Amino acid sequence: MKKKFIPTIIAFVIFVILAIYSNYNEVDEILKPGEVKSVSILGFNEDSIKSISFGKNGKFDIKVELSSPTSRIVEPSQYPCDDAESYGVARHFVELKSEYMFENIATDSTQYGIGTDSPSIKFETATQTVELTLGNQIPTGNSLYLFKKNDPNIYIVPAYIKGSFEKTLADLRDKALYSEDFGKCTKIEYENGSETFTLNMDGKNPEWLIANTKYTADGVEVANLTNNMRNLRISNFEDGDVANEKYNLASPSLYIKVTNDAGKIYEIKAGNTYQNDTYVSADGNKVQLVKSDKINELMLSLNDVREKYLEVFPYTEYTEIEVSDATGTLKIVKKDNKWLLGEINIKDADVKDLTNALARSKVAEYIDKQKLADYGLDDDEKCGLITLKSNDKIIKYWYGLTKGVNLYMKNEEEIIAISTELDTAIKKFMMRLRNAEVDITKK
Repeated sequence: MKKKFIPTIIAFVIFVILAIYSNYNEVDEILKPGEVKSVSILGFNEDSIKSISFGKNGKFDIKVELSSPTSRIVEPSQYPCDDAESYGVARHFVELKSEYMFENIATDSTQYGIGTDSPSIKFETATQTVELTLGNQIPTGNSLYLFKKNDPNIYIVPAYIKGSFEKTLADLRDKALYSEDFGKCTKIEYENGSETFTLNMDGKNPEWLIANTKYTADGVEVANLTNNMRNLRISNFEDGDVANEKYNLASPSLYIKVTNDAGKIYEIKAGNTYQNDTYVSADGNKVQLVKSDKINELMLSLNDVREKYLEVFPYTEYTEIEVSDATGTLKIVKKDNKWLLGEINIKDADVKDLTNALARSKVAEYIDKQKLADYGLDDDEKCGLITLKSNDKIIKYWYGLTKGVNLYMKNEEEIIAISTELDTAIKKFMMRLRNAEVDITKK
């Protein structure tokens, strides 16, 4: 019985093997006479390309020279080139292969769409020149006819390559407003129409100081400012004269001057707007258009760039902390490296919880002191008060209302909005001190 199935099993195995083979070894389709499946269009590598020219029907008005590490537009005028665009075009064509090629039949190219408006591109190496012109879409499918100069063959290529043929001068020009990094910045002069300030890098400590104030600047905000300025890109090329009143750059809405440690200066002026763009000039160069939302990112107030933490002491410098609220006042004093509430020892950890909360609480907003009543800070007698002392300085913060996630405090100069987490830390500290008093009383 088993022997009867042996031929069937052998036939089934052969069938499976043939099925697997046919899946992994595609049978070439039968080509028409003179038709070739696929060939490389250029036949040389990207590194060998010296220049690329763009035009119509063999007449070229834009030329890009490729050289390491950057490329440059040399016709119709000299311009920095967008390397991503120029080398992207080179890469596209080096990798381009025809879908089909028809040999020796291109006697009349007009029937394939070659005319005065046909996009052309020319590649030059040290030893050869290849000029390509793009024709119409083929009758069936989205592919396009392509012709090589002095080549009788017709090539069928994917439609995506059309975009690389039709690069404009604006496409190819470098859109970076600044061509180099700013390096290590040491000074920033800033004007935005309503506020003027100068930031200086402290020569001793790695921090920014706000000139003519006692404030330090937020290093993250300063870095964001310089990075956003450095990374500005041109949205449209205007190539206008800075003196033209149309741009209003004599009285700019924004002026920033950055100086680095080598004395190199980078400037920007922003003037009038046009639709969704703003006229700008970088380093006194021609006026260009930049997206207005990118200019708005550079619009800052002095409070925006200020350090966002309360002024406090390093923990080892505290000598006395006094906290008052509606229920009374509690004062702790450091003696012989111990914290005392009267004669009661207070745990170092409890004190650190408060000082750490003060040091880590981030300022949400600085507010003009004229609005004291809005935040429950107009009557010092009704406010809470934290007094911090070191051997040579006293810092006071009055605290008032909480609204949402913010506790509102003031010092001698302004109102400060800060996280309600600090309010929680103050209440917890007061509770621990009072509990310490109770414990002593019980004993």
